[in-house]
Amino acid sequence: MLVPYEWLKEFVPGLPPAGQVARELTMAGVAVEAVTGEGEATVFDFEITHNRPDLLSVFGIAREAAAVFSLPLRHPTLVVPEEGRAAHDMAALEIAAPDLCRRYIARIITDVSIRPSPAWMQARLAAAGVRSINNVVDVTNYVMLELGQPLHAFDLDLLEGRRIVVRRALPGESLTTIDGEERVLGGEMLVIADARRPVAVAGVMGGLETEVSEGTKTVLLESANFDGVSVWRTSRTLRMRTEASSRFSRGLWPENARMGVDRAAALIAAVGAGRIAAGMLDAYPGREEPVWVTLRPSRVNHLLGTAIPAEEMKDILMRLGFIVEPQGHNAYRVLVPDHRRDVSREEDLVEEIARLYGYDKIEATLPKGAPPEAQPQPARQLAARAGEILRACGLSEVETITFTNFETCRKLRIPEELTGRSVRISNPLSSDYTIMRTTLLTSLVDVLQRNAARREDDVAIYEIAKVYLRREGEAAAGAASEDRLPIEGGERRANESLLPCEPTKIGLAVMGRMAESSWEHRSADAGFFDLKGIVETLLESLGVRDPKFVAAAHPSLHPGRAARVVAVPARAREVLAGQRSGEGTAVVDVGYLGELHPDIQEAFGLRKRAYVAELDLAAILAARERARRVEPLARFPAVTRDMAVIVRRDIPCSEVLSVMKAAGMGLAEDLRLFDVYEGPQVPEGHRSLAFSITYRSPDRTLTDSEVDRAHADIASALSRRLGATVRE
Repeated sequence: MLVPYEWLKEFVPGLPPAGQVARELTMAGVAVEAVTGEGEATVFDFEITHNRPDLLSVFGIAREAAAVFSLPLRHPTLVVPEEGRAAHDMAALEIAAPDLCRRYIARIITDVSIRPSPAWMQARLAAAGVRSINNVVDVTNYVMLELGQPLHAFDLDLLEGRRIVVRRALPGESLTTIDGEERVLGGEMLVIADARRPVAVAGVMGGLETEVSEGTKTVLLESANFDGVSVWRTSRTLRMRTEASSRFSRGLWPENARMGVDRAAALIAAVGAGRIAAGMLDAYPGREEPVWVTLRPSRVNHLLGTAIPAEEMKDILMRLGFIVEPQGHNAYRVLVPDHRRDVSREEDLVEEIARLYGYDKIEATLPKGAPPEAQPQPARQLAARAGEILRACGLSEVETITFTNFETCRKLRIPEELTGRSVRISNPLSSDYTIMRTTLLTSLVDVLQRNAARREDDVAIYEIAKVYLRREGEAAAGAASEDRLPIEGGERRANESLLPCEPTKIGLAVMGRMAESSWEHRSADAGFFDLKGIVETLLESLGVRDPKFVAAAHPSLHPGRAARVVAVPARAREVLAGQRSGEGTAVVDVGYLGELHPDIQEAFGLRKRAYVAELDLAAILAARERARRVEPLARFPAVTRDMAVIVRRDIPCSEVLSVMKAAGMGLAEDLRLFDVYEGPQVPEGHRSLAFSITYRSPDRTLTDSEVDRAHADIASALSRRLGATVRE
């Protein structure tokens, strides 16, 4: 924001040189990004933080400078020379949306004479980066720069019924704004209308049909206080960012509307642009209660580590415009001025005192006592280790935005039990980001789609991040409102149940080749078992012994090429309060993996098959064995034998392996599938599975008879439990 030095001096006559002003204001938290020009022609470029809309004006900066330098502050002239008919006899005003417009003031200017502005006004506007148009429009821009209050001037004779109605836009309405563009309006947009049609987008831009022109004789001057969130949404939806919308979006205060319209009326009269009708139209449905805050000087010094006298604290606050009254012997009762909407609690006052006292005067001190002992964080350590393992497997880490939308969830066929618990965003950046993700699948597929759109079809990625689930029974309104956010102390703990669940997930996605081809080896595209192998490596490296992959349907995955990942660890049985299979083993549901459904791949433009997995970090933490198991090198020789069995095609290999291992008398050290055959010599609906079985005893050399007996026991168990036959 550009502010001429000589304009500042009009309100604070005793200001020191421009260089000192820039340094001191920056030290007080009002950052000067650049200084151009010299002497009286100096112009400051301020960087105003979002929480200080009171500084978005020359007078706001002057008010701050007067406090910093302990100088008197001059106020702008607000004496309005009224004459002629009363304003309320010349126009009517109605606020039909009081939740979006806290105050609306209109003054009537008669006998308007449109001509160029005085040279001094044009010079100040130019120094602040604003082009001069005519005397009436220039006054509105001048007051916006001077006081931070956006104004708009309507040609009153062009307002149907000489009536102003502040309302929401009606379905199908549109408006041509003064930039010549036709804007299609939405139902939640606030507009200024006359008796027949919209004539302005509230807080953003006026309409072309009612703008002031050379033929204008009567002006209705608008000064209002619109809801900041509403203006921000409208501005973003219509892609119209204006000086007015940027100010309203940050949240202005209703009292400034009166100050702005009176200043503009006084200037219009002073430059001979017209006569001011008696009185004004003032609708004020959003009156606010004054904000009082208790300040304890002892608390201030405790937080800052200072010994500032109470009287000095009082002086600082009064220089900033606060009203300070004694409250008992050791406290003050402080009235917050209307323009300081960022101050609402004692800590805010402490900050005000600190920045004007001078951060450079506060001595740096070391913390007293021993630092707290670092507490182990198993989940964080496990996540870090998982990342190391996945990178070693050849996957690249991605960090994606946590927002998505219902349409993406629908295309991905995300189950209703997840989408139904979505947390909605109160102020979405766009229609693409209206809810928080309930699964990493939305983020992973988005990355695959973006790569595929750039002809990059070979992708291997992972993400370890949170998903967000509204708690069961919570209203579907979604995004936490301000009064639902947890606060300090006991109330914070009591309200934590209102926040969404935030489980951490491990998401994996592979598409195309995972390794580069070379002259001696051509890499094939990754498949289901490549991803399964990565998941197995990950889980076993994290301490999850013998994870199981159970065929299961998933709406987002290819039927027949999807599996549920479960773990059955002995030491996790009583740890996890999860699903149980009768009175037996506790089952830890770790996640799922599989090939993305063909329809989904087509919908997202994926040319190669994509495989995804999503694992729950908390489930892995509950299932993993705490102590690392170490086995000594074998002392006795092993015996390897092969076995080919014929089983029904619907029996998974994992079930066959489980039966073989249980029947191996503890001697079957390793079982590996090396061949699958379907064809002649195998009954229809069956298949032949060939295994290599390694037998070994930890305490002796096995005899042929012992191996024969174990081999026969395995064959018998397969026949008895699975109806399998051993091929000769």
